[in-house]
Amino acid sequence: MDYSYIFKLLSLPDDGSISIDNVEVAGDTKYVYISRPPITTYCPNCSCRMHSEGIYKRKIKHPILQDSTCIIFIVSQRKWKCTNCKTYVNESYPFFKPYKQSTDITPMLILEAMKDLAVYTASIARQFHLSDTKVHDIFTAFVDLPRLKLPEFLSVDEVHIDISENEKYALVLMDFASGQIIDILHNRWQSTAEDYFLSIPYDERKNVRFIISDAYKSYMDYPQQFFPNAVSVLDSFHVIKFLTSMINDYINLVMKSYKKKDREALDQSNFETNRDNKTIKESREVILLKKYRWVLLKNQDDIIHSHRRYYHRSLGIYADTYMIEKMFLELDPRFPMILEAKEKYISFNKTSFDSEDAVMSELNKLITEFKASRSYIPRKFSEYLDKYKNEIVRSFTVTEVSRRNATDSDRYYARLSNGPMESFNRKPKDYKRNSRGFSNFDYTRNRILWSTRNHPAIRNMPKPQEEIHSYRGKKRGTIK
Repeated sequence: MDYSYIFKLLSLPDDGSISIDNVEVAGDTKYVYISRPPITTYCPNCSCRMHSEGIYKRKIKHPILQDSTCIIFIVSQRKWKCTNCKTYVNESYPFFKPYKQSTDITPMLILEAMKDLAVYTASIARQFHLSDTKVHDIFTAFVDLPRLKLPEFLSVDEVHIDISENEKYALVLMDFASGQIIDILHNRWQSTAEDYFLSIPYDERKNVRFIISDAYKSYMDYPQQFFPNAVSVLDSFHVIKFLTSMINDYINLVMKSYKKKDREALDQSNFETNRDNKTIKESREVILLKKYRWVLLKNQDDIIHSHRRYYHRSLGIYADTYMIEKMFLELDPRFPMILEAKEKYISFNKTSFDSEDAVMSELNKLITEFKASRSYIPRKFSEYLDKYKNEIVRSFTVTEVSRRNATDSDRYYARLSNGPMESFNRKPKDYKRNSRGFSNFDYTRNRILWSTRNHPAIRNMPKPQEEIHSYRGKKRGTIK
């Protein structure tokens, strides 16, 4: 029978140094019996001729066939003994290492499969007919990615991983221009950030010019603490999020007052009818505030307006988009003022300016206008804008960026923001859900970086088994 395909599979020369004795098929597994012809062997220490101590069988897994089957090599391996110096030598084969139970190419295939964060370790283990622990050990042995060089535009944010009290929110550092993750830290504590950034050479930290983040005070203080040539940039998404959060809270407050009226109406009805009803049908005002708050929260440009009326079951009326908006805005006299202020800032945020002075001038006009508003929310928002106006103005800075979906010939420009970071933060959360939680930060960090970096590199020398399983904790006691 022609077994040349197996020699090609293993990249072995078909010169008679290795012979394939037989191939058996049992279900989804192929068993290939391999042996070497006996040759004269000399001791590597004293050069004396060695004597055979017999042949023993070894099972070596090689799960790479394209027909969804597993191939297992039954290797006949001789053991040689030197009668002079008592040295033992095992017969060697080029496609697996001593004391290993799979071929040399299997770890590389496992690492390639683990680049997909949507695929969890258990499914990879089933694919390669290995245990979960073995796949975990292979990845830990080969992957230990260092941080990348600090960029000119550094995005900073946290992601919830909840491994332990010390590793609840991991600190993520991203290069805004390239979209690459620089590093992931255990937590966002000040002591952790101080130890990490001060360990980086001063000349490298001087290259950072912009720190893009939300309004978290520790992030805002990074330039003066660690980066002498950098300034803070407040992400525009978080500015609008602050405004919509205040609007949402005010809607809840208004809804609470209408619910109070509903309860008073229920008490009055029970008193007049001598009943003890516990609930009452929600009023139209409460239904509007509960289900149609998009009138205030959603951008007007994103609302699909239509004069076509359709039946709203919860309200019990036929109404179009304009009627719903009118009914909602009439629920509170401050709603129109809030909507006007929100839309003015949204319009300002979408405008392209020629210079920072133009941005600052327009922002100051908005701050002055909001301070004079009769509504509490625009006035409160003006204080926020005044506090962070320098950081907001810098967010209008435009720079050239590279993205994976763009071709090499494209030149793509974008405003400074944490948009790419917010997009990335979805990946660890999905990975956590698929993995049913995390238990090892270093493994989690390397798995995420391995999956998201463009060209990750493996270690030149894999970690030894003793380093992989360097467990910490108190010593186990005796078995009773």
